[in-house]
Amino acid sequence: MIGKGLRQFVSVWLAATVIAVGCGKAVGQDDGPIDEEHWYVVQLQGQQCGYMHTVTKRVGDEVYTRSFMKMAIARGEVKVEIAMDQNYRETLDGRPLGFQHEMTLGTMPKKLTGIIKDGKLKLVTEQFGAKQKATYDFDPDVKFAWGQFLEQRRRGLKPGTTYTIKTYEPSQNVAEPIEIEVKVRGKEKVDVLGKTRFLTRITATMLITPPIPTETWVDDDGELITTVVDMGILQVRVFVATKEQALADADAPELFVKTFVRVERRIEEDARQVKLRLRLPADAEYKMPDLPNTDMQAVKRVSDHEVVLTIQRHDWEKIRTAKKTKVKRNKKLKQYLRASTDCNTNDKRIKRYAKKAVKGCETPAEKADALRRYVTKFVRNKSLDVAFATASEVVRTREGDCTEHGVLLAALARAAGLPARGVSGIVQIPAGSLAPAQGSAFGYHMWTQVYIDGKWVDIDAALRQTDCDPTHIAVAIMPLNDEGMLNQVMSLLPLLGRLEIEVIDVKK
Repeated sequence: MIGKGLRQFVSVWLAATVIAVGCGKAVGQDDGPIDEEHWYVVQLQGQQCGYMHTVTKRVGDEVYTRSFMKMAIARGEVKVEIAMDQNYRETLDGRPLGFQHEMTLGTMPKKLTGIIKDGKLKLVTEQFGAKQKATYDFDPDVKFAWGQFLEQRRRGLKPGTTYTIKTYEPSQNVAEPIEIEVKVRGKEKVDVLGKTRFLTRITATMLITPPIPTETWVDDDGELITTVVDMGILQVRVFVATKEQALADADAPELFVKTFVRVERRIEEDARQVKLRLRLPADAEYKMPDLPNTDMQAVKRVSDHEVVLTIQRHDWEKIRTAKKTKVKRNKKLKQYLRASTDCNTNDKRIKRYAKKAVKGCETPAEKADALRRYVTKFVRNKSLDVAFATASEVVRTREGDCTEHGVLLAALARAAGLPARGVSGIVQIPAGSLAPAQGSAFGYHMWTQVYIDGKWVDIDAALRQTDCDPTHIAVAIMPLNDEGMLNQVMSLLPLLGRLEIEVIDVKK
């Protein structure tokens, strides 16, 4: 059940790759007919794992662009397939008109359709035939793929050229744009599928925390030849190729066991409090992120690369005495009750199952425990082959691992009147086949928090824990709402493949 934090990274990494390809379109010098098609080989950690196909064409006074990427990763012995399909519609001068975005991380794709008019974005999110509508302000400076191409053509490829553009990636944030800093570096030799070429290097950096740089190499005509998105343990490289090369059989690189953090000492299951030291190498590119202080976790920063955590079990004797929380008087809590794409509490099945799960429960604690037990039992197929499914999908398929347990538990809790959100973090791997023979290991994980009596209480359906053990290290709080999770999940990026954990003290 451990390791599902990788889903968020794959999502961000796919988005960064598509953005990078968009920033490197061919730089033409005329306004003739627009009709381009390109195929790309996609590699992860040096292995071909999928392909990308892009099309740009003019239809009347509009330009349509499509980027489709499909790839596979392995989680242990299980192969997971992921796909992203982005379609954008723009005016000839690069003004955004609309888009359709579809990402398949589970068994049922999630589709977002946007219409941009009069400074507003009208967004429709759809899955299983159910639609949710929302309206947002749309930044007039945002540029889609064609607009990015026009901006690059205007700026040129002179070394030292630097500028910032805004783009939009609905899989990460439907409400706000993403800024990208573009720098033209100059020419250099590059290996492209075994052939050496002399290309111009462009760095396009997503200005988030931490920033994600992508390196793109183009030929003298500005044609994109290759690009790299480096997120540490997740490094993707895209090469221009023939259709046959792109669609050739691909491997599924393993991204599960490789992320485990080995620890010399195993923490006993009955521990009440644990003190841990988390550190990154002194020469690490990124600093240790600001981990959240929660009602279970206290954080003390020692240096840019080191923190000490004190994690203590919740006082369930006190939690059980709590009465119903008056959520209507607390505006901050309302967002943790509303329906979203991931936690669609308007779904009739979710409403029905939530009502069934808490039948006879009188206190919030009884509801939380009943819901946790219900989800643990309800998800029958404890499967690693689902990348990420919404709660609406899980109630139909009844399969998945920690993210599916976590998001379904959050949705059912909201439907039952308990404010709920997700937590992305790290937890000690339970004893069993995945645990090392000596010592212990921690793996990336997701669980749920519900709000009871003024506190956010951690509960974990995947690990069968209503009273969460103190090995649950919270790295990012996940609202699980449609505004996106980009800044929250990116807190995990500096840790992947670099984190060291030391057990300082354990109290029972």
